Amino acid sequence: MYQIPNFFVFFFVLCKIIAIFVVHKLRTAIMPVDKQVLLRYQVLNKCLRNRYREYTIDDLVDECNEALRKADKPNVSKRTVQNDINLLEADYGIVLNEKLKRGRQRLYRYADTDYNLPLFRMNDEERNKIEDAIYVLRQFEGEPLYDWVRTILMQVEGGLFEDNTSPVVSFQSNIDLKGLGHFSKLLQAILTKRVLKLKYTPYGKDTQTVNVYPYHLKQYNDRWYLIAQTKGYDSYAHYALDRIDSFEEIALPYKESEIDFSEYFDDVIGVTVPDVDTEDVVIKVTDKRFNYIRTKPLHLSQRIIEEAEGYAIISINVKVNKELESMILSFGDDMEIIAPASFRDRIAEKIQATNKKYTNDAENLHSKTLTLQQKH
Repeated sequence: MYQIPNFFVFFFVLCKIIAIFVVHKLRTAIMPVDKQVLLRYQVLNKCLRNRYREYTIDDLVDECNEALRKADKPNVSKRTVQNDINLLEADYGIVLNEKLKRGRQRLYRYADTDYNLPLFRMNDEERNKIEDAIYVLRQFEGEPLYDWVRTILMQVEGGLFEDNTSPVVSFQSNIDLKGLGHFSKLLQAILTKRVLKLKYTPYGKDTQTVNVYPYHLKQYNDRWYLIAQTKGYDSYAHYALDRIDSFEEIALPYKESEIDFSEYFDDVIGVTVPDVDTEDVVIKVTDKRFNYIRTKPLHLSQRIIEEAEGYAIISINVKVNKELESMILSFGDDMEIIAPASFRDRIAEKIQATNKKYTNDAENLHSKTLTLQQKH
C-alpha cells in the first residue's frame, strides 16, 4: 500500500540541517575559500582514498581538470596539482603511502584509505542550530539512516552528541532486523562506486555468490533492499538486506547505471519492477475501506471512477507485480479487482487456493486441536 514513510519527519529535519549549511555558509577554517582550490582538494581526496586504483601525478591532473571542466573552470598544470599535494601534506597532515611505486614512477594513495580529508568547520551559531535538529534526529536512533547521518555530521564537526538526553518522540522501528548492519557499508559502496561480491540466500533456495554493481537502497514494508545489476545481466535485481549473508568489495571496473532512480519506482508498488507496460487496475472498494484509501492512496496515480452507496470504484495505473498482489489480498473481502481480467483471475486463483486449504484442513485441524486439548 502506498503510504507516507516513517522517515518523513526524519527527512524533514535532515533537510533543515542541509538548509542550515546552505543559508549560514560553511566556514572553511582549515580549507581555502577559493572554490577552484576546494574542488581540486575534493577530487584529490577522492582519488587518494581509492584503494583499487594507482594514480600517477598525470592521472591526478587529468581527474582534477575533468572536474574543473564540468564546473566551467580553467584547467590547471601538473605543477599546481603537485603544489596542492605538498600543501595538503604540510598544512593539513595527510599521510601518503611512500612505498607505492610502478618501477621508478611514484604512485599516490593515502597510507590509510579509510582516511577522509575534513573539508569544513562551523561556528557556534551554526553548531547550535545543528544541535537542535540533531535532538529530533536522535529519536531515529537504531534506524540505518540515522547512523549514516550521524557519521557524516561527526566528520563535519565532532562533539555534537550528548548521551544523557531522554527521547521525547517515539517512532516504530526494528533495530534487531537482520541485515540492518549492512546498510552503512552498502551505502558507502554505492557512493564510492565499488563492485561487490555478495553471498545471498533467497527464500527457500541455496546460497548464491554473485558479483553486482550496487546502485540504490530502498525500504518497503519494513524491509530494506539493495537494487543492483548482476554482472553479466542487463536487468536489475533487488536483494533483501536480511538475506545477504556477507559481501566484500572486489577490484573490478564499476558499471554506471542508466536508470534514474528518482523515477524508477514510480510505476510500481514495492520494489519489483517487471519489464511490462503499465495498465489501469480497476478496483471496487467497500465504503468502510474507501474512507481510509481516499486519504491514504494505494498509489500516486489513484483516481476515483465512481462513488455509490456502500462502495467506490478506483483506478491505479501501475505495473502489476507480486507486491501489488499481496496488497490486494491483504484487504480481504473489502477489495475486488474489476480489471484487467488476467489480474482478476490471478487473485481469484489465490483466494480459491486459500479457501480450499482451509476447507480441506478444517476437519483435520479440529481433530488435532481436540488431541492437544486432551493432552493438556
